[in-house]
Order: sequence, then structure tokens, then C-alpha cells
Amino acid sequence: MTDLHDVIVVGAGPGGSAAAYYLASRGIRTLLLDKADFPRDKTCGDGLSPRALAVLADMSLVADLLPHGQVIRSLEIIAPNGRALDARVPVHPGLPEFSFVIPRYILDDLVRRRAVERGAAFEAGVRVMGIARENGFARVIGQRDRKTVDYRAKLVLLATGASTGLLVAAGVLDSPPPMMVAARAYFEGFKDLPEQTQFRFDGVPLPGYGWLFPVSLTCANVGTGYYAGEARAARRMPPSPRVAFERFVAHPPVRRALAGARQVGPLKSYPLRLDFLSAPTYAERLLVAGEAAGLVNPLTGEGIDYALESGQMAAESAALALADGDFSREALAAYDRRLRERFQSMFAFCTRVRDNLLHPRLLDWLIAIARRREDLKLLLINIALSNQAVTTVSPLKVASILFHKKEARKQKTKSFSSSVFGEHPQP
Repeated sequence: MTDLHDVIVVGAGPGGSAAAYYLASRGIRTLLLDKADFPRDKTCGDGLSPRALAVLADMSLVADLLPHGQVIRSLEIIAPNGRALDARVPVHPGLPEFSFVIPRYILDDLVRRRAVERGAAFEAGVRVMGIARENGFARVIGQRDRKTVDYRAKLVLLATGASTGLLVAAGVLDSPPPMMVAARAYFEGFKDLPEQTQFRFDGVPLPGYGWLFPVSLTCANVGTGYYAGEARAARRMPPSPRVAFERFVAHPPVRRALAGARQVGPLKSYPLRLDFLSAPTYAERLLVAGEAAGLVNPLTGEGIDYALESGQMAAESAALALADGDFSREALAAYDRRLRERFQSMFAFCTRVRDNLLHPRLLDWLIAIARRREDLKLLLINIALSNQAVTTVSPLKVASILFHKKEARKQKTKSFSSSVFGEHPQP
């Protein structure tokens, strides 16, 4: 008979490891499992928003991160016509005044190690195949070195990223949802890259964007991603994210931005789950966090901040369930309500922006106006950083920001704002 753990966390990415850290900090017997040995690479854009850094600061990790990445003080958003909008990372109470870029190979291992230091047990090389509920506990069944392994816990937390197989097998998810797809590679040989990230809408399929994120003064993470969730949109998309990447880096303005640099290492493509608005986040004796709960921004593809925050929230909800001894669906539904209260408005807002504003002529126009209007510039930067502040803006206020008075008379402002942002900012 295997030992009975309080919580088993499956997946040692940022969300799972953050959850394990906060669980172990409460003295909860926590086992963290992952199919990989660490450190391991994870294909990603590598960007940490101020919100992500706030959680990492709470874990006392920022000082450990700084030697391994690049501080980002400003953003550049480039329109399809090539015009650029520059802005500083905005200041928000309780958040750092900068973003950060760090390879996931380093980040994920640092967060995992911090969880272990706090008291969580970790086992690598475990491929979890299924979850069963029996005799008042949950069984986690997997394979390691081609042998069956079996663990027991009062509660299981899934933080398995974009992979949906285990969620379907556990009866949490009916079928795989639509995905965003992306590809990235590292380029080395730049000379004194600025402390700035580039979000590019030129040379990319829309809805989607390309990026250049410095990981040092001489190296950058370069990539592109796009959403093809609708059949009509999918017909306009490249046949693969690799083709989209090749077209992006061949686009003359991007080629000039990459002048003198060379690709190091392979090009890697990856899927992103964006379906939090409808994704299940709990079941009996089970919680789901991070990308496994669809918590990747549907506009920007950013997911590390949501993973860290939801991992922290899942740990708090698990602690309450353990204290009450109640692991039923009804009790764990409180976790889902907390997630919805915190993130639903942001995801609804960004989904509407993605589906209605990411068109070449409209983006050209928006960025041209934002170059001379600070309120619109701040709105666009907050959207790029997934700051919750954007969801507190009412539809009519957004419309007044997006349109000058003369332009508003030419456009059907109310109907436009309603179609993009909805009649009510809070779903």
C-alpha cells in the first residue's frame, strides 16, 4: 500500500510548482510529479509580466531570477503598416515597474526547486496515465521506467499545460478544445539589445502576432503565434506555425531587426489552450490550474502569470478543503468561482478584442491614434501586459478612447463598442 499524501500535484511547470510551494508552506504533505527530468526546456515566449513577477517576489525568487534573464522597461507595438508605438511599462500598485524575460529552462527549475526547499516531495520521470477515486481518496496511476506506479492522495491538482489527454481520461474534459499555435527560436549575435519587448503585427497572420523578446543584451526569443479556432479563419492561416515563423523572419522589416544575429538551436512549435471561458476547473477530489484550465490569454498567448496566480489560488482552495475534510464537487466549486471572479472579465475582454480588432487596417488606425493619445496608448499597453485594469473600463469609455468626436460620428460607435466589448464589461 502506497503512502497517502494530502495533495498530489501533477505537472511541475510554474503553476504546479507554485501550488506545491504554497501547499508545502502550510505544512501540507505534497507530492509533485512530472514526466520530465529537470531542468528541462519548455517552448514558450519566455516573458514574465509584472503580475507574474509579483507572485515570484512573494516566493522570494526574483533575486534568483535576475542574473539569468533580461529586465524589460518598455514595450514597442508595431502595426501592420510598420508604424511603431513605444511606451514604458506602466506603474500599478503592488506590481514591479518592469517585465522580465528568462528562458523556461531556468525559470521552471528555479520555481520547482523552491517548492522542494519549502518541503514538497518531487518525483521525475512519472507519466501519469489516469486518476481514479475510490475508498475515500484519489489514486494517481502512472508509469516510470516502463513500470506501473501508484500514488494515493486526498486531493489531486492537475497542472499539465496544453496536454488534454489526462483531463479527458479523468472525465474532466469532454474533448480537446481549439488552440492557438506558435513557434519560436533563439537568435544570438545582437549588439546591445534595448530593455524592450517588441510585439509585431506586421508579417504575421491575424489574429496573431510576432515577437522579439530579449533574454540578454545579445540574445532574443523570436517567434509568432496565431489563432485559427474558426473554420473560416483557419482557411486564411498558414499550413503550420513553422511556415508562419519562416514568413515572419523573412518579412523585410523583421529581417532588418534580426540583422547580424543568427538562429541558435532548433525552431520549436507548440499549442496553447485559450478556453478558460468554458473550461472545467474542478471535479470530485480534483482541481485544475494554469494552462490545463485554459488560462492562457486569448489575445497575447501569455500564460505564466495566470499559471502562477491560479497555482497560488488552488493551493489556498486545497488547504480549505483539507481543513473541512470536504472534497466534493460542490465544495471545490468555490475554487472555480474565485477563478471566474478574478479572470473571467479579462478573458472575455481579450477574446472580443482578438475577434474584432485584430485586422490590418483597424490596427494601423488604432496605433496611429495611440501615438498621439496617452489614454489609448495606456489601454493598448495594459492589454499587451494582460493587466486587469482594462476590464474596469466601461464600453462607452472604451469607445470614447478609441474614437475622436468627429470619427465617432462617422462610425456607429455604440454598436461597434457593443460588438467588441459587450454591453456589460463584467460577464
